[in-house]
Order: sequence, then C-alpha cells, then structure tokens
Amino acid sequence: MFKALKTSTKIVIGVVILLVLLRIALPGIVKNYVNKQLNELPGYRGHVDDIDISLLRGAYVIDNLLLKKRADTSKFPFLQIAHADLAIEWKSVWKGKLVSEIILDKPVIYILKETADLSKEPSKDHWTETVKALMPITINKLQVNQGTFKYLDRQASPQVDLYLDSLQLTAHNLANVEEKPGRLPSSVVLRGTSIGSGKLKADMMVNVFKEVPDFDLNMQLTGVNMTSLNGFIKAYGKFDVERGSLNLYSELKLINGNIDGYAKPFIRNLKVLNWKKDVKEGGFFQAAKEAVIGLFSKAVENPKRKTIATKVEIKGNVSDPETSGWKTFLGILKNAFIKAFNQGIEGSLD
Repeated sequence: MFKALKTSTKIVIGVVILLVLLRIALPGIVKNYVNKQLNELPGYRGHVDDIDISLLRGAYVIDNLLLKKRADTSKFPFLQIAHADLAIEWKSVWKGKLVSEIILDKPVIYILKETADLSKEPSKDHWTETVKALMPITINKLQVNQGTFKYLDRQASPQVDLYLDSLQLTAHNLANVEEKPGRLPSSVVLRGTSIGSGKLKADMMVNVFKEVPDFDLNMQLTGVNMTSLNGFIKAYGKFDVERGSLNLYSELKLINGNIDGYAKPFIRNLKVLNWKKDVKEGGFFQAAKEAVIGLFSKAVENPKRKTIATKVEIKGNVSDPETSGWKTFLGILKNAFIKAFNQGIEGSLD
C-alpha cells in the first residue's frame, strides 16, 4: 500500500509539473500562433511583442500589436494597439451564452493616401477569418479606450495631417445575447476630439449578422477651428482660411444594401483673405483668388447668423455582387463628405 501511495504521489507531482510547464510555455505558443495569423492576412505583416494568459478569467492579453501594409515603406503602421484584452464575457455565461468581450487600449489607425487603394485591400472574409482566429468565441462587446485615427497625405503640398483622437467607443450586444426585438439589436456609441478641438459624437444602432450590416447612424462634429485645417485646404483647395468654425452633421441609414442620408456642414464667421499676408506668401494672383472666394462666401452667407450651410444627399447601393460592398460604401462616403466640405468652404457656388 505504501508503494501504491508513493506511485500515486509521483503521478500527481508529475501532472502538476506538466501543468506548470504547459502554463509557462503557453504564452509563447499563443504568441507564435497570433503572429502567424497576422502575417497570413493578405497584403499585411504584423507581430505582437508579448502575450499573457489568465486561465481563471478565460482571457489572454496582447501587448503592442503592430500591423503594417507590406507595400508601405513609411514609418507608419496601418494599426497599432498598445494593449488588448480578449476574454470570456462571464455575465453572458450565466444567461447560457458563451461569448467574448474585447477591450482595446490606445489603438491607432493610420491611413496614408498613397497606400489607401481600396482595390488592393483584403476582403471582408479575410478580416473576418483573422478576427475569428484571434478570438474564436463570438464577440458580444467591444470597447476602445483613447483611440486615434489619422489621415496622412505626405505627397500633397503642404502635407496633410488630419486626425481624431481621445476616441472612446463602446459596442454592446453584438451577438444579440439580450435578444432585443427589431431590425437593429446592437448599439455603438462613439465620442472623441478632432483636429481643431472639434467634438465628435456618434450614436448607431446596427445589425452585424448580415453580409453588409444594416445600421442607423446619427453623427455630429462641432466646434472645429478651421485654421487648423489649413494644411488640407491649401493642399486641395489652393487657398487658406484666416478665421472660421465648422460644424458638421450627418444622418445615415443602410438597409438591405441601400444607403440613404445626408452630410450638412455649417461654417460660421468665415474669412479667407488677409491681403497683406496672402500677397506676401502667394503673390498677387493667389490673394486675388482668395478675395473672390471670400466675396462669394459673403454672398451666400446668412447675414444674421454669419453662417454658410449646404446639404449633400448621400444615396447609393452597396449590394452589387460584382463589387465589394464595403469598398462601394466607403467610396460613397468619401465622395459625399469631401463634396459637402468643399461646397461649404466655397459657399455652395454650384
């Protein structure tokens, strides 16, 4: 009996040692797996610096995830995340649903104009498969803390640098654990700050279960100091702004592939001419051009409110089987918002 007990003790000790060794090796195994998945995303290469495992929480934590376009030789990654926590959402387990929650701290997305070719981007399926590989359990909650979105055009003159930062995003009930009735069971709330100290507020109801999700979005960006946009305006409009503030409002609905909505910018107290400064910097003809733009802006300005406003309708269909729905959708938004912004700047001349 003593020998049997001794043998049993050895087995228990052996199992414990094996589990300890597995626990020590597990972060390295998971790290290699995650790096492999990131590098298999078409057109991208990526890596993570470190991974920690929390077996009790049913979670793993990623430190410094970096994803870069293979064709991009710049110093800017496409995506960088300082800290990512991927875990089981335990409150949903008590409801009989096994789903996950993801918390991303300080993610940064860089969009470079010279590499922003939508025709060469991975398909939705590629992204979906990569996300499923990193978190095989259905995602029910997504939280983003202190996020940043940057758009850079280094080939423009002057170079363009637009950004949104201090982004806080919370997406709830993505897996419809709460089984809410209606077409749009999930909610997304986004807050942030733009270049020029603008305040971003967006609220959306969404159905993520469709190939191209249905959604209903209300968005506003208010209090943007327009002098902060002079890099963008000089590069694409060939003039600058001496004074003004921008408020932008938009409502969008995407139902069964049909998008319907509008973008409406309001520009207050616009001034596009400082004659002495503009003659000195750009010469007589540049100053004259800005004088004409300023004159037309005054002509369409509401004299009581000193406000220029325009409205651009956003309509289209993104369900054409011959094209990518999301690429079509992004193209529609890009064209609509740039048109709205330019019309607002130019005083709705057309």
